[in-house]
Amino acid sequence: MAYSVQYRKRDYLIWTYQRIVRTSSQIAEINSNNNNIIFVVDDVQHAKGLQPLYCNLHRKGKVENVYTHVIVTGRGINGRELIKSNSLLPDCDVPVYDLELQKANENTFISVAKDISNALYQIQPDVLIYINDPKNEAIRGVDTALVAASQNNQPIAKIALPIEDAKHMMWLTELNIEALKIQVITQDRPLSLTRLMRSLNSSIYFGDNVQLTVNMDRSADPVTIKYCQNFKWSFGKMGIRFRVKQGGLITAVVESYYPTTNDDYAVILEDDIEVSPYYYIWLKYTILKYRYGTDRSLVSRLLGISLYGSKLNEINSTTGRRPYEPAEVLENTKFPNQSPYLSQIPCSWGALFFPEIWREFHIYLNARLTDLEGPKLQTVIVPESRSNMWSRSWKRFFIELAYLRGYVMLYPNYNNSISFTTNYAEFGVHFRIKGKQKDLWLLPLMEEDIVLEGLPDGHLPNYEDLPSIDLWGNLMTPQELIRIGRSFHSEISACPPNDSDELTYDPQDLLCE
Repeated sequence: MAYSVQYRKRDYLIWTYQRIVRTSSQIAEINSNNNNIIFVVDDVQHAKGLQPLYCNLHRKGKVENVYTHVIVTGRGINGRELIKSNSLLPDCDVPVYDLELQKANENTFISVAKDISNALYQIQPDVLIYINDPKNEAIRGVDTALVAASQNNQPIAKIALPIEDAKHMMWLTELNIEALKIQVITQDRPLSLTRLMRSLNSSIYFGDNVQLTVNMDRSADPVTIKYCQNFKWSFGKMGIRFRVKQGGLITAVVESYYPTTNDDYAVILEDDIEVSPYYYIWLKYTILKYRYGTDRSLVSRLLGISLYGSKLNEINSTTGRRPYEPAEVLENTKFPNQSPYLSQIPCSWGALFFPEIWREFHIYLNARLTDLEGPKLQTVIVPESRSNMWSRSWKRFFIELAYLRGYVMLYPNYNNSISFTTNYAEFGVHFRIKGKQKDLWLLPLMEEDIVLEGLPDGHLPNYEDLPSIDLWGNLMTPQELIRIGRSFHSEISACPPNDSDELTYDPQDLLCE
């Protein structure tokens, strides 16, 4: 199918397709009703890296009212060449605009800055995607155009990808997200810490600014301290927190992060964890889908995202620790066996926590610890849960809060228990386990990018289509979890539970004596 392209500089864009001409007024009409995404391509390598992504977005956009556009500078590849390349792929008739610049153009930076600025004004995109190459004059022109657009109150989400990371962006169907923070908890296990830090340094971050903080307690050994001081982190700021007074694991974890806004996230990792190179993809994809996508009004009780795909349930006080396979729980139900699922158990072996509920947990934990250290004014015993005996675990108190509120955490559920973190169950505050029993916690890390491939139908389900599982591994509806929590609330608190679904993220009603 013939597809001709024209770019008219400093005036307006037109393209012809099947002899239909769209003028700037028609573009404006399209833009008023749809989202727009622009890709900028400067050479053949950029085209190869971005082509699978913009073709996929273009196909989806035909049914989701999202328009994808490609602007090619013409220096390394021109518009006709790119259209010919696109035509070899199924249904990739994406509009292409050619700036018609020459490789030897002495004014590349100025020309690109002006022409991209004009395109941003005409198309009014929500997001602009290109290959990050700060030494490239054309790409510097793109950056300048984005700065000018922001100064003109035209908000555009910028995604500047390292060329090697573009192939891992096929999950991208939504827009921008705030940078994540990574909190590492360590004390006196330098070899374990080294393994974790190396895995973090080998992961994919899409050029995002990712802040890393290492939290060390007072008894951290000199080898650990020196390693942290010499560690090179090239993905953003790195900080070290060194307590002057021993606080213990509860303090180390809970004080490692306090969100400043509701878009401020943290990944909390203890030093006996190792991460998959693709852990950040899972986190970014799930947050974009559920926190910023069309499902965002449904996720008020989602407390975070687990990186760990558990194959153990440790909660049942009668049976004790036992093997657990979520695919077996989902078998012969309406849910796919490998569906990600919602569980009331907060993950302590690599997870991201959401700010509203983490702040509520801070207040709840402070009150519960104060109560335990003083007169026993309030008793919170989760029925039939071994977590009641975990006197030195922050997870015990988070389980209480989750049970009372009906909160849940999203867990991955890939075939063969493939996970984004694994736990080496090393000797420490909570583990006194030796020998082969440690293998119960050791999961295979995702070593190849099957983030999409391993999901049902190749994508994350809508939030309302996710299965919910209670503390003991039983399938329940979210409404049942909330009802059970409210009933328990009535037993342990003098304040009655709120029957409204509106959450305040204030635990004071749970703490009435």
